[in-house]
Amino acid sequence: MKNCIYLILIITCFNCKAQEKKCLDYKTGNFNYVLENRPELIIRTDSTQIEINPITKVEAYSSIEWKSDCEYVMTYTKILNYPEDASHMIGQAINVEIISTDSKGYKVHATSPRIDNILEFVKAEK
Repeated sequence: MKNCIYLILIITCFNCKAQEKKCLDYKTGNFNYVLENRPELIIRTDSTQIEINPITKVEAYSSIEWKSDCEYVMTYTKILNYPEDASHMIGQAINVEIISTDSKGYKVHATSPRIDNILEFVKAEK
């Protein structure tokens, strides 16, 4: 019985470690949305993000402020080539929490007064 309890504890520890989020792997780099209707390329440094839509040519520039390894605030700073006036979006902040990661990408919960979405991203192919 005692050995069984130890075995359960060891398995539990390995499972916890295997499911650990590796947020730092996605702090910088190039990413794409998983959704086919979102063709944007995301280029992120540790303090900025640019989303470029290759079809519409819209470019959204944001500053990034990291709150922890898995949480950041993205604030729109500039939007180019948008078909309408997008000035109302400048200065708007989106709170982003990385909720899961794997070897191919990550999933976030993005919230602001206007949105509450779960979004999934993959590493962009080089």
